Amino acid sequence: MDKIIGWCFGILLGVIALYCAVQLIQSILPTLIVIIGVLALVAVVIGVFVVISTWRNRW
Repeated sequence: MDKIIGWCFGILLGVIALYCAVQLIQSILPTLIVIIGVLALVAVVIGVFVVISTWRNRW
């Protein structure tokens, strides 16, 4: 019986932790989307620069 109670408390704590994590992600999601978008644009610009400089200096 003690194992079952321990498992129930473990599951309850896991659910609470998951709920808190989801709430935290929801609160920072707009900022996170903006940051990821800016980083993606920077990566694309750097990638284009590397590709163009490689093509120009190939010969």
